[in-house]
Amino acid sequence: MNMNPKKERVTSEKYTRDGAKYVCTRCKKKYFSKDEVEKCYDGHPVKKEETV
Repeated sequence: MNMNPKKERVTSEKYTRDGAKYVCTRCKKKYFSKDEVEKCYDGHPVKKEETV
């Protein structure tokens, strides 16, 4: 079992990573915490293509 969290790569549709920051995949704003970027992502209206 790997105890080093930096080697764990969790992919998410809500954000990408840019160094130490989280980047919202919808508006490209950068945040320092995962909670902030997830709130930003969830606050955007859903596009018609995404409701399929």
